[in-house]
Amino acid sequence: MPNTFAITHREVDEHTCLVAVEGDLDMATAPQLKWTLVELLDKGYDRYVIDLSQLTYMDSMGLGVLVGFGRRLEGSAHMALAGLPATQRNLLELTGLDACFDSFGSVDDALAVPIGALPLNTDAAMALGLAATAMPFAASRRAEALRWLRILRLQGEAARVLCALGVGETALRDASAPDAPDPTRDENRGRDSVAAVSELAVRLARARGASMISTGDILLAVMRFYGPDFDQVLAAHGTDRDEVTARLAA
Repeated sequence: MPNTFAITHREVDEHTCLVAVEGDLDMATAPQLKWTLVELLDKGYDRYVIDLSQLTYMDSMGLGVLVGFGRRLEGSAHMALAGLPATQRNLLELTGLDACFDSFGSVDDALAVPIGALPLNTDAAMALGLAATAMPFAASRRAEALRWLRILRLQGEAARVLCALGVGETALRDASAPDAPDPTRDENRGRDSVAAVSELAVRLARARGASMISTGDILLAVMRFYGPDFDQVLAAHGTDRDEVTARLAA
């Protein structure tokens, strides 16, 4: 018995349309999704949330429809994927297309992002999530800087740059003199630093005309926010901000 394929859509508000896809999105069914999206495009929504939580299969044709629709969006309009199953998420990662989409674990998560906000790509979201957990326990700004390096050298664009400069997956240590713990420091200061880095990364991404925030933006933001503290951490691991900046620019 063939899988049932269905597409439904509803207007969430005047700016947002939610499209739900159920079943196999393949050569036979991808045209249905394409024409549904094209018709909705004429309605001028600012955000299209594609609920893929009931997707059972997706081939290159289905993926091509999503990529093509995203490229047709103009101005501030954007598309978000929600509830993408693990198998299909792996397909995006293998093809290198995961950075093309704003992807959320659920429809509620996607709808919670304000209209017009610059989205995080998957690696950037992971990096900031890890930082939010790690920074409140750092004893000093330089300890925070080292934790950022440990996180970013394993995530996305920042990982590629740092690994190319020799900051690989081996254990990182602070080779310089340790900082004395700051007795006035509390968890909120760690959280505030993550928020400050996030805001700076948004500004950097907007300045370069990006459609999404990457870990490269976060790495640049960390270098600017921590200044000499991050310079010392980079120097302890054989590189410097000029080399990192040059690699990111390339």
